[in-house]
Amino acid sequence: MAEITVKIPEDIKDIVADTGETIYVEALKEVARKRMPYTQRRLKELKGKIAVYERRYGKSHEEFSQSVPDTMKGHDDWIEWSYLVKVTNDLSAKIEKLKLLMG
Repeated sequence: MAEITVKIPEDIKDIVADTGETIYVEALKEVARKRMPYTQRRLKELKGKIAVYERRYGKSHEEFSQSVPDTMKGHDDWIEWSYLVKVTNDLSAKIEKLKLLMG
């Protein structure tokens, strides 16, 4: 478990003091609900960019990585494609965590 410290203005301390953990759980759920659409849009956008490389080379990133063309273009595409795959995987994991938060 991670511990999070929340600083709040002194004048609203009384409002949240009696609520315990419930208010923080609800706040995290709301953050997750608001974050989800952006994260899903970003994931879809990146998957579209990956699809461009898949169509261009007629193979998956994994297959392409086994036989990167010995050209500047092939190397540049491999670097960009690798980055897109990594960020896509990270976003997919983030979406799963957001789903858990949302319940």
